[in-house]
Amino acid sequence: MSYITQTLALLVLGALLIQFLKPYPLRKWLGLALLAIGVVGIFKGGEQEVLGFDLDLLTVLAVLLGITLFSTRRKFTEED
Repeated sequence: MSYITQTLALLVLGALLIQFLKPYPLRKWLGLALLAIGVVGIFKGGEQEVLGFDLDLLTVLAVLLGITLFSTRRKFTEED
């Protein structure tokens, strides 16, 4: 799979996850988990592929998605 196709597929999946994942605790903990997995993957990863996706690309997008989910964790909570 080409690098551009991988990037587009992962960005679409990330955008869907950000848009449709609504519960606060799930957004918080998934964001923290993706952030931790991404940071560890950046330092421990190599020239590997996971399910046809480049591991370096997965880790960078996991960090970005984790930061976005964590920073917007209260997006769908009701404000009084």
